[in-house]
Amino acid sequence: MAGSKSVGAAADTAIATEPLIALLRETADGSGGLVQLRPGLSDARMDAWAAPVPEEIRVLLRAVGGIRIAFGRRKDDDTFLFSEIDFDESLNEGTHPMGGDGSWYVEQAGGPGTHRFVHLDSGGGFTYVDVDRETGAWGPVFIFWDDNDTTRLDSSLHAWLHRTALCLRDALRDADADTYAFDSAFTETWTEPRRNAPQVPTIPAVEARTSPDPVIRSVATALPDDAELADLREADGAALVIFDFPELCRFARTHTGTILTAAPATPDDDY
Repeated sequence: MAGSKSVGAAADTAIATEPLIALLRETADGSGGLVQLRPGLSDARMDAWAAPVPEEIRVLLRAVGGIRIAFGRRKDDDTFLFSEIDFDESLNEGTHPMGGDGSWYVEQAGGPGTHRFVHLDSGGGFTYVDVDRETGAWGPVFIFWDDNDTTRLDSSLHAWLHRTALCLRDALRDADADTYAFDSAFTETWTEPRRNAPQVPTIPAVEARTSPDPVIRSVATALPDDAELADLREADGAALVIFDFPELCRFARTHTGTILTAAPATPDDDY
């Protein structure tokens, strides 16, 4: 696929904030309206979130509040239809964008203050960034569906957005202003890592408590007996984790998002 090698290589390096903002703006400006940036967020708005927002993230979100990506056109007036990356997604406050209570998804991802939803896709995927409840540090980017599988998409929001921008740029070049060709090209390259992500094995909590690794032992000690964990510290790019529970589970993360944990949700859980 054209552009796949450059996209993957670029995502492996640390991404500085100001060049990332410039890349996103340049991509949108040259897109003919197919890519649009949402207005930046105020500090007052970010101050209202459940966990403190670090300055590096504030700089990015003051400039870019999200990305609108065209996937088609309306039949009545031929204007664009958009999917959205939204850093102020209403689901973070427990309100589903389609209406109604969305607190189930907040709890599924670990509870308020432990993550930030940034994208809800038409296939039922919920993309979020790990957040340290105490320090506010933003970690890796994950996606889950209404099931017990989840995929680590990238090492950080900056890396994920940088790869997104490169995928958008390549799709714009290849589509030659055709909306549907653009959507097809972008979707193909953007979703490729999660489609081909290697699977990371899970470890039952009881077994992990006797691990020779002190990090694994310390995490497992705080988990219930029926929980499991997955070690993502060596993950390079996307990584798939499937927890084999007979019912749905609740995810959580520790050690800057590098240890993923899950515990079965009981019928009494208040979703």
